[in-house]
Amino acid sequence: MPMAVSASTEANKTNVVADQSKSASSSSSLHTELKPFLNDALLELRQAKHINTRQQLHWHQAKLTHHTFIYMHRFNGILNVNGETSRIIRKSACLLTPGTSLELVSDADHEAELYTIEYDLFRAIEKTEARRIYERELHSPVTGWIQGPFYGIQRIAAQLTELAQSDHEAASYDIKAQLLLTDLLYLLWPEDNTSAAAEENRNSPEAWLKTTLQYMQQHYMHEIKLDTLAELAGMHPSYYSQLFKSRMQKNPIEYITHLRMNRAKERLLTSNLRIRDIAREVGYRDEFYFSRRFRNYAGYAPTAYAKQVHRNIVSLSYPYTDHLMTLGITPCAAQIQGHLPHLPHSLKLPFHAYEPWEQGRQAFLDVQPELILTKDNAAAKAMEHIGDVAPIITIPWNETDVFGHLERIASIVDRTRAAKDWLDGHERKAERARKKIKELAGNLTVAVGTLTSKGPRMYSHRNFGHVFYRTLQLNAPRRIQAELQGKAPGIGYNWMPFAPGEWDGLEADVLVLAVDNLHNRAALLKQLMNDPLWSSHPAVRSGRVHLVDWSAWVVYAPYSINIQLEEALSMLTSRPILL
Repeated sequence: MPMAVSASTEANKTNVVADQSKSASSSSSLHTELKPFLNDALLELRQAKHINTRQQLHWHQAKLTHHTFIYMHRFNGILNVNGETSRIIRKSACLLTPGTSLELVSDADHEAELYTIEYDLFRAIEKTEARRIYERELHSPVTGWIQGPFYGIQRIAAQLTELAQSDHEAASYDIKAQLLLTDLLYLLWPEDNTSAAAEENRNSPEAWLKTTLQYMQQHYMHEIKLDTLAELAGMHPSYYSQLFKSRMQKNPIEYITHLRMNRAKERLLTSNLRIRDIAREVGYRDEFYFSRRFRNYAGYAPTAYAKQVHRNIVSLSYPYTDHLMTLGITPCAAQIQGHLPHLPHSLKLPFHAYEPWEQGRQAFLDVQPELILTKDNAAAKAMEHIGDVAPIITIPWNETDVFGHLERIASIVDRTRAAKDWLDGHERKAERARKKIKELAGNLTVAVGTLTSKGPRMYSHRNFGHVFYRTLQLNAPRRIQAELQGKAPGIGYNWMPFAPGEWDGLEADVLVLAVDNLHNRAALLKQLMNDPLWSSHPAVRSGRVHLVDWSAWVVYAPYSINIQLEEALSMLTSRPILL
């Protein structure tokens, strides 16, 4: 495919670099839709790096050469973009266009872990049946600060980093890079900004509230004056303060104080920083003044806060709801999915980061939580909606497995003994199950997949495959084993897509498929049996195919895993049934 890059056009575009300090939503005016934009574009990966260092990081470029995406997974420090400085103290991400001035400096006493992705973007200026001509595009449909979802961002960034270290001459390299970069842009694209409803919302009377809340959430560690907030809202300070209180049940100064105190509580619970350092992180230069304010707000001195037992907990993640109840704690409100011993007050929360937040703020104020637990994919939305209500503790989802989640949550809620008791009891159950399966069925190879609207997937040691591969220690199909080579169990590799007819390397004695609508079981089986390769699968020939309920197996957490273990034991020791 011929490619032409117009130097004169590129030079002209260099003079029109977007203001990177604006949010991704404001930059969406460049292009009303991402899909049409990408349909006429080529993305070329230039460089991808994963930086993990305990030394101070200092990265400075007077002008970026390529489109540059930065995901700061663990980072405390300063980001300066085109002369505007922002303080970074938590997960953050931004996308910058060529020509942008960038300086990134980490604090000397903090570990820095980040991903940097550099790529070029080419737009088609001529599309005919005979040829297509592309020229370099210096603008981007997505720019500035990215709100998340960080779990998905990290996954794609890690894949791009791994790809960049592979053989660039391989035939599939450019295709894989194009697909991954496209997936990344779709992930970063604020979908709600493209809808007419969102456009109407931006022009609604409540837009002033969203604007000033975002400003406070991003700058609470600095001095914020009421006049500044009122100016952002386009109102007189007195009227703005009155209207803010009617919406948020507290005035702007109280809101900022609550933000600061909750961020301080988070640091007290999850770090070993000195009180002086935490005070400075949340905007107080005088640690003694901070300590007095903290005592008035929390009822404890900062030095005593971490030792308190917190029981009034909200869970924004259904796996973490399961964890808490496994540890003997019933949340005062929670997201619920799957089997639980009894049900706490249910919250209507998005199951995925890209879904809208439906739950009203009043529901959280009513239960008066002392602590809020969330996965990292929901942390940004939680901060946006209820960051002033209680400290928000983020338990990263992909950094560890279900056992790591349990231990981290147990350490926060002072239930380490309960966690150990569960782990010991689970291992005893697993040992009995392994022995019974070996006696009745021998050494089995099991393939575990899902058939949902997201497409067919085959799983490894995490999520749907956990009970079979880690608990029961059964063998995975050859392709899954190859992917797992050199990777940590439970975190190194999760799933692969597959087509129902592509069984090469996925042969197994037993095939377990989770479907999200068991009412369509007959139709699904008919569709599979129409596949000429279906009947050749060893599990089909031996009658060892099991369809299980997706909703009962989707929860990757202790209480649910014990129930899944019982179901797995029953299916693996039952007599085969020919379909």
